[in-house]
Amino acid sequence: MAQTQVMLLRSCSEELVKQLDAGCPIAFPGIPNASVVLSRSPNLEPETGRVLLSRFTVDVIKRLFALSCTYEDNKERNAVHHQLDLVAIALQLVRPTSPFLRLWMQLDCGNMIVMADRGLSDLGIDSGPEPYLQYQQHNLLTRPDVDRALILLPRITQALSTQHDSWNHPLLSIHRALTLFCHGYSSVPHDSRQFFWAAGLDCLYASKVERKKQGSPEICRRMQQFLGAKMKLYEANNITIPCHQKSRTHKELDSLSADIFKLRNAFAHGLTIPDSWLSDDGQPPESGYAYQLLEQTEIALRLSLIKILEDQVLFETFSDAARLDAFF
Repeated sequence: MAQTQVMLLRSCSEELVKQLDAGCPIAFPGIPNASVVLSRSPNLEPETGRVLLSRFTVDVIKRLFALSCTYEDNKERNAVHHQLDLVAIALQLVRPTSPFLRLWMQLDCGNMIVMADRGLSDLGIDSGPEPYLQYQQHNLLTRPDVDRALILLPRITQALSTQHDSWNHPLLSIHRALTLFCHGYSSVPHDSRQFFWAAGLDCLYASKVERKKQGSPEICRRMQQFLGAKMKLYEANNITIPCHQKSRTHKELDSLSADIFKLRNAFAHGLTIPDSWLSDDGQPPESGYAYQLLEQTEIALRLSLIKILEDQVLFETFSDAARLDAFF
Protein backbone atom coordinates (compact mmCIF):
# COMPACT_ATOMS: atom_id res chain seq x y z
CA MET A 1 0.00 0.00 0.00
CA ALA A 2 1.47 3.35 -1.06
CA GLN A 3 2.52 5.81 1.65
CA THR A 4 3.91 9.33 1.40
CA GLN A 5 6.24 11.25 3.67
CA VAL A 6 6.18 15.02 3.52
CA MET A 7 8.51 17.78 4.79
CA LEU A 8 6.79 21.16 4.58
CA LEU A 9 8.60 24.33 3.50
CA ARG A 10 7.40 27.90 3.82
CA SER A 11 9.55 30.31 1.87
CA CYS A 12 9.69 29.99 -1.92
CA SER A 13 10.32 32.88 -4.30
CA GLU A 14 7.64 34.10 -6.70
CA GLU A 15 9.30 32.55 -9.74
CA LEU A 16 9.64 29.19 -8.01
CA VAL A 17 6.00 29.34 -6.89
CA LYS A 18 4.91 29.94 -10.48
CA GLN A 19 6.85 26.89 -11.64
CA LEU A 20 5.34 24.67 -8.95
CA ASP A 21 1.83 26.05 -9.53
CA ALA A 22 2.21 25.27 -13.23
CA GLY A 23 2.52 21.60 -12.33
CA CYS A 24 6.30 21.42 -12.78
CA PRO A 25 7.65 19.70 -9.65
CA ILE A 26 11.40 19.31 -9.14
CA ALA A 27 12.76 15.82 -8.48
CA PHE A 28 15.80 15.06 -6.30
CA PRO A 29 17.61 11.74 -6.70
CA GLY A 30 16.99 9.39 -3.81
CA ILE A 31 16.47 5.76 -2.98
CA PRO A 32 15.46 3.53 -5.96
CA ASN A 33 11.92 4.14 -7.23
CA ALA A 34 11.25 6.75 -4.55
CA SER A 35 12.56 10.18 -5.54
CA VAL A 36 12.00 13.21 -3.34
CA VAL A 37 9.91 15.82 -5.15
CA LEU A 38 9.51 19.55 -4.44
CA SER A 39 5.94 20.65 -5.19
CA ARG A 40 2.92 22.33 -3.67
CA SER A 41 1.77 20.81 -0.38
CA PRO A 42 -0.74 17.92 -0.58
CA ASN A 43 -4.47 18.43 -0.20
CA LEU A 44 -5.54 17.45 3.30
CA GLU A 45 -8.88 17.25 5.05
CA PRO A 46 -9.18 18.71 8.57
CA GLU A 47 -9.74 16.48 11.60
CA THR A 48 -9.27 13.21 9.74
CA GLY A 49 -6.73 10.40 10.09
CA ARG A 50 -4.78 9.50 13.21
CA VAL A 51 -3.36 13.01 13.65
CA LEU A 52 -6.16 15.57 13.80
CA LEU A 53 -5.42 19.06 12.53
CA SER A 54 -7.78 22.01 12.70
CA ARG A 55 -9.27 23.51 9.58
CA PHE A 56 -7.20 26.65 10.10
CA THR A 57 -3.96 24.64 10.26
CA VAL A 58 -4.93 22.71 7.12
CA ASP A 59 -5.62 26.02 5.36
CA VAL A 60 -2.13 27.19 6.33
CA ILE A 61 -0.60 23.97 4.98
CA LYS A 62 -2.34 24.51 1.63
CA ARG A 63 -0.31 27.70 1.18
CA LEU A 64 3.00 25.94 1.80
CA PHE A 65 5.33 23.79 -0.26
CA ALA A 66 6.47 20.23 0.24
CA LEU A 67 9.37 17.88 -0.15
CA SER A 68 7.54 14.57 -0.55
CA CYS A 69 8.36 10.95 -1.31
CA THR A 70 5.86 8.19 -2.10
CA TYR A 71 6.88 4.56 -1.56
CA GLU A 72 5.28 1.12 -1.43
CA ASP A 73 7.39 -0.93 0.99
CA ASN A 74 7.02 0.00 4.66
CA LYS A 75 10.57 -1.27 5.23
CA GLU A 76 11.73 1.84 3.37
CA ARG A 77 10.12 4.24 5.87
CA ASN A 78 13.33 5.14 7.73
CA ALA A 79 15.32 5.42 4.49
CA VAL A 80 12.70 7.77 3.03
CA HIS A 81 12.68 9.94 6.16
CA HIS A 82 16.48 10.14 6.01
CA GLN A 83 16.38 11.10 2.33
CA LEU A 84 13.91 13.91 3.06
CA ASP A 85 16.28 15.16 5.75
CA LEU A 86 19.22 15.11 3.32
CA VAL A 87 17.38 17.20 0.73
CA ALA A 88 16.22 19.65 3.41
CA ILE A 89 19.81 19.99 4.68
CA ALA A 90 21.07 20.70 1.15
CA LEU A 91 18.47 23.46 0.75
CA GLN A 92 19.27 24.89 4.19
CA LEU A 93 22.95 25.12 3.36
CA VAL A 94 22.23 27.08 0.21
CA ARG A 95 19.42 29.33 1.47
CA PRO A 96 18.42 28.99 5.13
CA THR A 97 14.69 29.41 5.64
CA SER A 98 12.28 28.48 8.42
CA PRO A 99 11.27 26.01 9.56
CA PHE A 100 14.03 23.44 9.18
CA LEU A 101 13.47 19.67 9.68
CA ARG A 102 10.38 20.36 11.82
CA LEU A 103 7.23 20.03 9.73
CA TRP A 104 7.23 16.33 8.84
CA MET A 105 4.25 14.03 8.37
CA GLN A 106 3.37 10.64 6.91
CA LEU A 107 0.25 10.12 4.82
CA ASP A 108 -1.58 6.95 3.83
CA CYS A 109 -2.85 6.27 0.31
CA GLY A 110 -5.92 8.44 0.97
CA ASN A 111 -3.87 11.47 2.09
CA MET A 112 -4.83 10.88 5.73
CA ILE A 113 -2.15 11.87 8.27
CA VAL A 114 -0.98 8.82 10.20
CA MET A 115 2.11 10.36 11.88
CA ALA A 116 3.38 13.91 12.31
CA ASP A 117 5.97 15.97 14.17
CA ARG A 118 4.64 18.07 17.02
CA GLY A 119 5.54 21.32 15.24
CA LEU A 120 2.87 20.69 12.63
CA SER A 121 0.07 21.47 15.06
CA ASP A 122 1.60 24.89 15.81
CA LEU A 123 1.17 26.11 12.24
CA GLY A 124 -2.32 27.35 12.95
CA ILE A 125 -1.10 29.33 15.95
CA ASP A 126 1.92 31.01 14.38
CA SER A 127 1.83 31.17 10.62
CA GLY A 128 3.96 34.31 10.27
CA PRO A 129 7.67 34.65 9.48
CA GLU A 130 9.95 32.72 11.82
CA PRO A 131 13.59 33.57 11.11
CA TYR A 132 16.19 31.56 12.98
CA LEU A 133 18.68 34.38 12.54
CA GLN A 134 17.68 37.97 11.86
CA TYR A 135 19.65 38.22 8.63
CA GLN A 136 17.59 35.34 7.20
CA GLN A 137 14.29 37.12 7.78
CA HIS A 138 13.53 37.66 4.11
CA ASN A 139 15.21 34.58 2.66
CA LEU A 140 13.24 32.97 -0.18
CA LEU A 141 14.18 29.76 -1.94
CA THR A 142 14.81 30.32 -5.67
CA ARG A 143 15.22 27.93 -8.58
CA PRO A 144 19.01 28.56 -8.73
CA ASP A 145 19.14 27.67 -5.02
CA VAL A 146 17.38 24.38 -5.76
CA ASP A 147 19.79 23.65 -8.61
CA ARG A 148 22.74 24.35 -6.32
CA ALA A 149 21.30 22.05 -3.66
CA LEU A 150 21.05 19.30 -6.29
CA ILE A 151 24.82 19.63 -6.83
CA LEU A 152 25.52 19.35 -3.09
CA LEU A 153 23.20 16.42 -2.46
CA PRO A 154 25.39 13.46 -3.61
CA ARG A 155 28.27 14.46 -1.31
CA ILE A 156 25.92 15.29 1.58
CA THR A 157 24.51 11.78 1.11
CA GLN A 158 28.02 10.33 1.40
CA ALA A 159 28.90 12.44 4.43
CA LEU A 160 25.69 11.58 6.29
CA SER A 161 25.48 7.93 5.28
CA THR A 162 23.74 5.86 7.93
CA GLN A 163 26.10 2.94 7.28
CA HIS A 164 28.55 4.55 9.70
CA ASP A 165 28.11 6.41 12.97
CA SER A 166 29.77 9.60 14.23
CA TRP A 167 32.65 7.72 15.83
CA ASN A 168 33.95 5.80 12.83
CA HIS A 169 32.62 7.63 9.77
CA PRO A 170 35.17 7.63 6.90
CA LEU A 171 34.30 11.28 6.16
CA LEU A 172 34.43 12.17 9.83
CA SER A 173 35.25 15.90 9.85
CA ILE A 174 32.67 16.75 7.17
CA HIS A 175 30.14 14.40 8.75
CA ARG A 176 30.53 16.04 12.17
CA ALA A 177 30.48 19.57 10.73
CA LEU A 178 27.20 18.88 8.92
CA THR A 179 25.74 17.32 12.06
CA LEU A 180 26.73 20.35 14.15
CA PHE A 181 25.31 22.69 11.50
CA CYS A 182 21.93 20.98 11.96
CA HIS A 183 22.25 20.91 15.77
CA GLY A 184 22.74 24.66 15.76
CA TYR A 185 19.30 25.14 14.27
CA SER A 186 17.56 22.65 16.55
CA SER A 187 19.24 23.56 19.84
CA VAL A 188 17.11 24.66 22.78
CA PRO A 189 17.73 27.05 24.45
CA HIS A 190 18.96 29.04 21.48
CA ASP A 191 21.96 30.48 23.35
CA SER A 192 23.96 27.38 22.45
CA ARG A 193 23.65 27.81 18.68
CA GLN A 194 26.93 29.65 18.27
CA PHE A 195 28.74 26.94 20.25
CA PHE A 196 27.57 24.23 17.82
CA TRP A 197 28.44 26.25 14.72
CA ALA A 198 31.89 27.18 16.06
CA ALA A 199 32.45 23.50 16.86
CA GLY A 200 31.58 22.74 13.23
CA LEU A 201 34.35 25.10 12.10
CA ASP A 202 36.70 23.35 14.52
CA CYS A 203 35.79 19.98 12.98
CA LEU A 204 36.62 21.16 9.48
CA TYR A 205 39.81 23.12 10.06
CA ALA A 206 41.64 21.59 13.05
CA SER A 207 44.54 19.24 12.33
CA LYS A 208 43.68 15.63 13.00
CA VAL A 209 47.31 14.56 13.50
CA GLU A 210 49.20 17.46 15.11
CA ARG A 211 47.99 18.78 18.45
CA LYS A 212 49.76 22.12 18.06
CA LYS A 213 47.53 22.82 15.05
CA GLN A 214 44.24 22.19 16.84
CA GLY A 215 43.84 25.51 18.67
CA SER A 216 41.75 28.51 17.63
CA PRO A 217 44.72 30.57 16.24
CA GLU A 218 45.46 27.82 13.70
CA ILE A 219 41.78 27.28 12.91
CA CYS A 220 41.36 31.01 12.30
CA ARG A 221 44.43 31.07 10.04
CA ARG A 222 43.14 28.14 8.00
CA MET A 223 39.65 29.57 7.77
CA GLN A 224 41.04 32.90 6.54
CA GLN A 225 43.20 31.12 3.97
CA PHE A 226 40.23 29.07 2.75
CA LEU A 227 37.53 31.76 2.64
CA GLY A 228 39.73 34.85 2.23
CA ALA A 229 41.14 36.96 5.06
CA LYS A 230 39.46 40.11 3.73
CA MET A 231 36.08 38.50 3.13
CA LYS A 232 33.16 40.31 4.72
CA LEU A 233 30.81 37.50 5.67
CA TYR A 234 27.74 39.73 5.57
CA GLU A 235 28.52 40.51 1.92
CA ALA A 236 28.99 36.94 0.63
CA ASN A 237 27.17 36.11 -2.60
CA ASN A 238 24.35 34.12 -0.97
CA ILE A 239 23.76 36.52 1.95
CA THR A 240 21.12 39.25 1.82
CA ILE A 241 20.70 41.57 4.79
CA PRO A 242 17.16 43.02 5.06
CA CYS A 243 17.26 46.72 4.22
CA HIS A 244 15.62 47.76 7.51
CA GLN A 245 18.39 46.10 9.55
CA LYS A 246 21.10 48.77 9.43
CA SER A 247 22.95 48.24 12.70
CA ARG A 248 25.48 45.58 11.67
CA THR A 249 29.21 46.20 11.42
CA HIS A 250 30.66 44.70 8.24
CA LYS A 251 34.07 43.52 9.46
CA GLU A 252 36.62 41.49 7.52
CA LEU A 253 37.16 37.87 8.50
CA ASP A 254 40.71 38.42 9.77
CA SER A 255 39.44 41.00 12.28
CA LEU A 256 36.61 38.91 13.75
CA SER A 257 37.57 35.23 13.45
CA ALA A 258 39.37 35.22 16.83
CA ASP A 259 36.26 36.71 18.46
CA ILE A 260 34.17 33.83 17.10
CA PHE A 261 36.18 31.46 19.28
CA LYS A 262 36.28 33.84 22.25
CA LEU A 263 32.48 33.73 22.22
CA ARG A 264 32.54 29.92 21.82
CA ASN A 265 34.95 29.61 24.77
CA ALA A 266 32.81 31.87 26.93
CA PHE A 267 29.88 29.51 26.46
CA ALA A 268 31.94 26.34 26.84
CA HIS A 269 33.78 27.49 29.99
CA GLY A 270 30.98 29.40 31.71
CA LEU A 271 32.60 32.81 31.20
CA THR A 272 31.03 36.21 30.74
CA ILE A 273 31.43 38.35 27.63
CA PRO A 274 32.13 42.11 27.53
CA ASP A 275 29.10 44.32 28.09
CA SER A 276 30.07 46.16 24.91
CA TRP A 277 29.26 42.99 22.94
CA LEU A 278 25.62 43.03 24.02
CA SER A 279 22.70 44.93 22.48
CA ASP A 280 21.70 48.09 24.31
CA ASP A 281 18.34 48.10 26.05
CA GLY A 282 15.55 48.76 23.57
CA GLN A 283 17.75 48.09 20.54
CA PRO A 284 17.23 45.19 18.09
CA PRO A 285 19.26 42.04 18.80
CA GLU A 286 21.28 42.35 15.61
CA SER A 287 22.80 45.61 16.89
CA GLY A 288 24.89 43.69 19.43
CA TYR A 289 28.35 42.43 18.44
CA ALA A 290 27.81 39.03 20.10
CA TYR A 291 24.67 38.48 18.02
CA GLN A 292 26.57 39.49 14.90
CA LEU A 293 29.25 36.94 15.81
CA LEU A 294 26.51 34.32 16.15
CA GLU A 295 25.25 35.05 12.64
CA GLN A 296 28.72 35.22 11.13
CA THR A 297 29.73 31.92 12.74
CA GLU A 298 26.81 30.28 10.96
CA ILE A 299 27.69 32.02 7.70
CA ALA A 300 31.35 30.96 7.92
CA LEU A 301 30.38 27.34 8.56
CA ARG A 302 27.83 27.29 5.73
CA LEU A 303 30.20 28.90 3.23
CA SER A 304 32.94 26.45 4.19
CA LEU A 305 30.67 23.43 3.81
CA ILE A 306 29.25 24.64 0.48
CA LYS A 307 32.73 25.22 -0.95
CA ILE A 308 33.86 21.75 0.16
CA LEU A 309 30.70 19.97 -1.02
CA GLU A 310 30.79 21.61 -4.45
CA ASP A 311 34.35 20.49 -5.24
CA GLN A 312 35.40 16.82 -5.30
CA VAL A 313 39.08 17.64 -4.73
CA LEU A 314 38.28 19.74 -1.66
CA PHE A 315 35.83 17.08 -0.48
CA GLU A 316 38.58 14.46 -0.61
CA THR A 317 41.11 16.85 0.96
CA PHE A 318 38.97 17.65 4.00
CA SER A 319 38.17 13.96 4.39
CA ASP A 320 41.83 12.93 4.74
CA ALA A 321 43.92 14.03 7.72
CA ALA A 322 47.27 14.07 5.89
CA ARG A 323 45.92 15.90 2.83
CA LEU A 324 44.19 18.45 5.06
CA ASP A 325 47.44 19.44 6.80
CA ALA A 326 49.31 19.48 3.49
CA PHE A 327 46.66 21.78 2.01
CA PHE A 328 47.25 24.39 4.72
